[in-house]
Amino acid sequence: MSRIKFKPEPENGFYSTLKLRVETYFKDRDLSRYANTQAIIKSGVFVSGFITIYLIILFYEGPLLMFFGYWFLMGIFIIFSAMSIVHDAAHGVYSSKKWLNQVLLRFTNLVGGDGYMYKFKHVISHHRYTNIHGLDIDLEQTSLVKVTPHTKTLKRHKYQDKYMKLLYPLYIIFWILVRDFKYYQMREIGTIKPAHATIHWIILIISKLFYVFYMLVIPFLVLPYNFLIILTGFFCMQIGSGIVAMFALLSNHVVEDSLFVIPDKNGNIDCSWGEHQMRTTDDYSPDSKLISFIFSGLNH
Repeated sequence: MSRIKFKPEPENGFYSTLKLRVETYFKDRDLSRYANTQAIIKSGVFVSGFITIYLIILFYEGPLLMFFGYWFLMGIFIIFSAMSIVHDAAHGVYSSKKWLNQVLLRFTNLVGGDGYMYKFKHVISHHRYTNIHGLDIDLEQTSLVKVTPHTKTLKRHKYQDKYMKLLYPLYIIFWILVRDFKYYQMREIGTIKPAHATIHWIILIISKLFYVFYMLVIPFLVLPYNFLIILTGFFCMQIGSGIVAMFALLSNHVVEDSLFVIPDKNGNIDCSWGEHQMRTTDDYSPDSKLISFIFSGLNH
């Protein structure tokens, strides 16, 4: 697609004023723009919860319903852990140390995703061209659902308000099994034609295999359950992650009043980039300290 051109940010306009006020807020209070002690402790609690429940599962002896409940709860802790670490690391603001952000970004690989591809598509496509049809690939993850009014309508979309209620909780397992591989094979992401280094492919494959090994193979080897029960537990974990992700990650850009944009024939957008972000993004529960805390600010 041709180069996209936003209007220049007006001097002393909204976005410039907002940035100045934010910078002043941190400066006047002598605050760091990186993760504070509270954020680090929160991340530690979520990750510790994930690890603890995983170990409980490996040594579990009891009713199957509770066994599946532990898997479901582990899925919730995994997605909370990822939200508290990965998004800020992708933007380089969890730590002032660039190498540490890169290490933390790879937490995604530990829980089934791919940190490199998450950052690539998130920064190159999603944030740069939020809700612009054909450029924000978050809008075109699958043909099962018509997300924007500009997406080609298929017969099945007539019923998507019914079947997507069942499929949205599978969002994370779709990400793990399908989306990463699909994105790696895309010829264009945003307006860039990517050339992913071989090392990224190697890390992708090895980390996916490791994820399957410790999530499925190890429990099967150490627990007195058949593989179908282990697989059911794994599925319960994905549902736990998927339900949280459904509310936390899909509510900012694809709700009823969301704006979806198409540039003109010359690639022009009729506003500045900062204004475009405000036009195409929705907040939810912005005054809730609890939601902001556990969703790590992704509700803003």
